[in-house]
Amino acid sequence: MQHMKKIISRIVMLLFVIGIAVSGSIGNVYADSENTDSMSTTANQNRLSGNDRIETSLKISQDGWKYGASTAVIAQGYGYADALCAAPLAKKYNAPIILSRQDSLSDETVSELKRLKVDKVFVIGGTSSLSDNVESQLKNIGVNDVKRLGGADRYETSVKIAEELGDVDNIVVTSGNGYADSLSIASIAAKKGMPILLSQSNELPQIVKNYLKNRDIAKTYIVGGTAVIASSLESSLPNVIRLGGTTRFDTNLAVLQNFKADLNFDNVYIASGDGPNGDEFADALSGSALASTKSAPMVLVYNTLSTKTADFLKSNMSDKTMLTALGGTLVVPAVIVDDLIHYFNGEATSGGIGDETSPTTGSGSGNSGTFTLEITKDNNGTLLKKQIFNIDGNKTVLGYLETMVDNIDLESGYINSMSINGQNYLNNSAPDWSYGTSWFIYVNEEFASEGVQSMKPKTGDLIKLDYHDWTYETINDSDSSTGEGSNNLPE
Repeated sequence: MQHMKKIISRIVMLLFVIGIAVSGSIGNVYADSENTDSMSTTANQNRLSGNDRIETSLKISQDGWKYGASTAVIAQGYGYADALCAAPLAKKYNAPIILSRQDSLSDETVSELKRLKVDKVFVIGGTSSLSDNVESQLKNIGVNDVKRLGGADRYETSVKIAEELGDVDNIVVTSGNGYADSLSIASIAAKKGMPILLSQSNELPQIVKNYLKNRDIAKTYIVGGTAVIASSLESSLPNVIRLGGTTRFDTNLAVLQNFKADLNFDNVYIASGDGPNGDEFADALSGSALASTKSAPMVLVYNTLSTKTADFLKSNMSDKTMLTALGGTLVVPAVIVDDLIHYFNGEATSGGIGDETSPTTGSGSGNSGTFTLEITKDNNGTLLKKQIFNIDGNKTVLGYLETMVDNIDLESGYINSMSINGQNYLNNSAPDWSYGTSWFIYVNEEFASEGVQSMKPKTGDLIKLDYHDWTYETINDSDSSTGEGSNNLPE
């Protein structure tokens, strides 16, 4: 009997030791999960990503709306113009933002909408952003309450979304010519119920002015520096507070600092805020809806995280903080998230924190020594190509354009055709010039007075070539409104 007691005692002791060892090993695992272990002494990390931006938006939806959602917001995933203002609408209806191609919903998107069991969908933008086929697909899967919020351009679309929010006390005004500043404040604007209204750089669009009439606005937050939203616009807006910096990352930090008291740093979302293609907005946009549900900051990066932002985060993080990268490691390098944890712990970093090595050093499109060249179609409805160039004083716009397209054919000073990504866009006009589909060129949202073969860009210019239908009457209307006369014929 005594011998048996000794055996049992040894077995109990062995199980006790094994139990300590197992629990110790679990306590030191910092998994890519939202479940923060009670024994953790450092921040944790997670990543939500798919094979492309559409699949990433579905992963975000699955993570944030595990038990479904009665409403969803669907926006174009490859053109930021209409999509930027969607976050406050998504927050109002507790809806995920799901991204889509222009022509149709993917099978995976349809499956996610069925999993969510949505009965209402907001479609953002006109048919050039999301086609009628998208609405048909929604109705085919039993979503009968489909509401499209779209206008003639991105500015009117931002107003349509603002109107859907109802009465508001505060508003946000950002540039319609870039995405970074809108994304910096999207989750905060959503949480606080503030609409995001888009503006041109030097003039507030009339549709926005009309929206503001007879509204009692306590504060207007202009996000971005004077290079993207001129100081002259401030007099057109009520009770202005400007949040901006030298770069888009400085602007992002200024927004976070201003709204620090409204933020909960138990979750921090990290997304791409810049890149060589000029369309790296998607993950931050779909993530902004999720961030708003947790009052979490949205941090924008490109290759590295700025030291100033890292210092700000370090001072506000805790061992409960979950750092979630949005998108794959090509857009948010693993070293950024790893180094931020090291930085929080007072450990050495390995290149993920430092000055941004960004192709666009300014906030928005006002960049010293550079200009932006966009190729669009259907009156900015679809972005075909975008690139930011360092200015070469000897080059005309044609020289830069030739590096972006497969082929370009000029005839009598006009663009006869351009081939982009294997598709040809022909300048096709009626013999009597009464109607047609042609290329038009704009500089800083105004009709250009010269062609690409002679125009030389200036620092900070946004030069755009848009391919769209026209009639003789619309050409004349444009001429009389701009005072440029016959210079506004198709490019």
